[in-house]
Amino acid sequence: FFYHSISNEEISASGTSFLNRQEAANVEQLVTAFFRAGLDLNKSALSLLMKDNEDLSSAICRGQANLTPAYKEIEVASVDSFQGREKDFILLSCVRSNEASGIGFLNDPRRLNVALTRAKYGLVIFGNAKVLSKHDLWNNLLNEYKNNGSLVEG
Repeated sequence: FFYHSISNEEISASGTSFLNRQEAANVEQLVTAFFRAGLDLNKSALSLLMKDNEDLSSAICRGQANLTPAYKEIEVASVDSFQGREKDFILLSCVRSNEASGIGFLNDPRRLNVALTRAKYGLVIFGNAKVLSKHDLWNNLLNEYKNNGSLVEG
């Protein structure tokens, strides 16, 4: 499903990439819910469309104390690192959310292709649907999610 939320991106401490604290918190909450429901995420991955994934990594590690070891088993990396590999579940954080509707390298169809084709059993995309829908490729994908009833308001 697509988890739509409106939150602001920020420039990371490195100054070369972006982060989205609210989106990271949303991912952490869903991961916690999956663990509590008994889902084994050891063969899963959290993918970020950004270089600096410290914010999401720290959000994931802040999970419940009894779940911390399980959190550490989840691979957190950029979408490019999953080229040629599969994971049971992919949780994709788009990060970009701004008034200018700039989406950076989310605009590259190859990155979206990798993101969509790496999950064996499930894919959850977190992002700002209003921003992404202004770009044809993402608009088509979002329409599919909407038509299938799998566009969720966060």
